Amino acid sequence: MAFTIVLATALDQPNITESDRLYAHALERRGCRVAGVPWDGPPNAFAGVDAVVLRSTWGYYRALKAFRDWTEAMAATTRLFNPISLVRWNLRKDYVGKLAAAGVRVPQSYVVACDTAAIERVFAETGWARAVVKPASGASGYSVELVERATLAQQVAALSDEARASGVVVQEFLPEIAEGELSMVYFDGVFSHAIRKRPPPGEFRSNSRYGPTRSAEIPPRDVAEQGAACLRALPEMPLYARVDGVVRNSQLIVIEVEALEPALFMEFDPPSAERFADATLRRLQGEASRRGS
Repeated sequence: MAFTIVLATALDQPNITESDRLYAHALERRGCRVAGVPWDGPPNAFAGVDAVVLRSTWGYYRALKAFRDWTEAMAATTRLFNPISLVRWNLRKDYVGKLAAAGVRVPQSYVVACDTAAIERVFAETGWARAVVKPASGASGYSVELVERATLAQQVAALSDEARASGVVVQEFLPEIAEGELSMVYFDGVFSHAIRKRPPPGEFRSNSRYGPTRSAEIPPRDVAEQGAACLRALPEMPLYARVDGVVRNSQLIVIEVEALEPALFMEFDPPSAERFADATLRRLQGEASRRGS
């Protein structure tokens, strides 16, 4: 069965990424029609498609209400991947607390208002001298800062408008981040591949804007399984997801779960695009079979 599949991008970066081109080509080899379309472009570009896959909708946090409304509309009219329950779950980083409640090991985290007094209370309660502060709704490492208690007022004053609007996550600093963040990719809950993102000297952030080095990595089997177990704690199993974290004493500490629009780094493992395409078609064919029965 041939499907028409749109990979959602954004007006400021409308082209399909190098990684996602591999996925698009794998889908096309299976008979699908694939196009990249900006989520914030003309809405009629999504009319009549069989599925919309959220891929490079980076920057959505700058128009959060519009993006939320658009994803709800897509979910009502076509197959949205990941499903809307996961979009809602992933839009705010308070999901870290939900993971902790489900038994997933995460950094100690607090979601508070973006003001000095609220963050100071976290420092007072924990005894931390420094912590990572990030917008509760955000992406791509934007406005993520390592905040020192001694200079808290000045650093909070410099945080972004998005952080003030959404509140912030105040999170314990993990020294293992100096060795790099492990990013593990899963399709339908099955481990596919992983990369190590190492921040440059003097930096703790490993997002692309900060110039990390990246390399393919094969994590220990038990660490990959810990990532899979984390995904089983989500509201439903994502078609695709990336679990980011560090490893301490053979235990994965999950910093973030990316089930909205994660870079999947398929260029580091080109066969992964075939696995992603197969997983996508299984979902679509299963839905088509249910409608026909």
